[in-house]
Amino acid sequence: MQARYYPFQWRQSTAVTAVAASLLLIFAVFLFNSRHHIDISPIPNAQAPSYFSNSSACHVDLDLLRTHASNSSAEYARLEISVVRTKNFTGFSDALDVPIPTYQTVQLDTTNHTELLPEERCTTSVTIHAPVAAPRPNASHLIFGVATSTERLYDSLDAFAHWAGGTNAHIVAVVDDEGSVTQSKKRAKELDIRLTVIQNSDDLLDRYFSLIRTLFERKDELTKWIVLIDDDTFFPSMTNLVERLATYDPAEPQYIGALTEDIMQMYHGSHMAYGGAGIFLSIPLVRQLNAVFRNCYDFKGAGDRMIARCIYSHTTTKLKWEPGLHQLDLRGDASGFYESGRPLPLSLHHWKSWFHADMVALSKVAAICGEACLLRRWELSDDWYLINGFSVVKYSLPLQDPNSMEQTWDKSKYKGPDPFEYSLGPLRSKDEDKVSFRLKEAIAETDRVRQIYVRKQEKPQVIEVVWNLRH
Repeated sequence: MQARYYPFQWRQSTAVTAVAASLLLIFAVFLFNSRHHIDISPIPNAQAPSYFSNSSACHVDLDLLRTHASNSSAEYARLEISVVRTKNFTGFSDALDVPIPTYQTVQLDTTNHTELLPEERCTTSVTIHAPVAAPRPNASHLIFGVATSTERLYDSLDAFAHWAGGTNAHIVAVVDDEGSVTQSKKRAKELDIRLTVIQNSDDLLDRYFSLIRTLFERKDELTKWIVLIDDDTFFPSMTNLVERLATYDPAEPQYIGALTEDIMQMYHGSHMAYGGAGIFLSIPLVRQLNAVFRNCYDFKGAGDRMIARCIYSHTTTKLKWEPGLHQLDLRGDASGFYESGRPLPLSLHHWKSWFHADMVALSKVAAICGEACLLRRWELSDDWYLINGFSVVKYSLPLQDPNSMEQTWDKSKYKGPDPFEYSLGPLRSKDEDKVSFRLKEAIAETDRVRQIYVRKQEKPQVIEVVWNLRH
């Protein structure tokens, strides 16, 4: 039978032919352009959008500054630090022979996204050496437990990723049964966090104490330590934590943690491991506690206090105070702790409640200079200090004792002498006239990290510290 062609079919075939011809033409133009250089002039005075921030052109990101300065203008300075990784690295120096750069006024009440800077603004101010990038530590022998809410778990994952991501450490989160945990599981997978989420309707304190049994039931043949944390517990260096734990014998009953920094808190609590700093229990000890788990439920109260009473009432194990762990029971301004220049803490706590310090932003520079450079205090010229990832400061008087910690936080309610010195001493009085720029944001880019330090005043001042990895 002879085929019939109706008008609709003819129009359809014609349209298909036209589309195919157009595609062939576009492809031909693409091939021609790929083999020939075409000089396309930029639009005059066009501003590069913020996603071109890794461009080689020297510029300031006005959109970024606007998020931290609501004024029509800001004073802007830029410090460029080049980092060279070396195999024979022996440690960072205490000083960088470089001054704080001069400021220039940057207008923010424009529609521009960026502003070009003189090239000398982006030249290297100083070069330092850093250790060669190390692989992520193997933490498969650690299982962490956290009792929190569904919402707070999701909000905590980016901070968890710094220390748990890619280490095979197992985090078990016991959360309320309200809301979905799908997004938390998805986000954890993206961040390479080994996460198990359990939902139940128990009271938060009951969920915390029951973590002991929950974690014990989920241990495997590799597990040596069961660790209880809060959702705002932060470990700046998993490598340091693993190495420090290796100095303890996990085959023996071990109860490791930190006391509160405020002696007054011990009147309300006890001589015990405070939960925010991290409570580290060896498997032999947890096995003993598991046998008396029901009896210990009679010790109603804060979860870390219940654990301490259970240990003290049913075993002969006593607390081993690990000074590198920090509960950080410091109310008000805890900046003096972070700016002390002391060795990097094993743990930090209360950083998004009693005091606000962005641990995710703080830790980003580790991608360039390693975890050892976090919170590193470098003395600059003219008595300025860069506390890496936290602040840029100038004290009103030169430091007489660089080992002393500035007591910037509120006084203790304890009426006796030295309520903080037993844990944090030596201390010095607060410098009321200190000039301080606080880290507000950090942006990780290819082979560099940009830190934005801001001093809030009538005309905001911004210091951008740019860390560049040199190959």
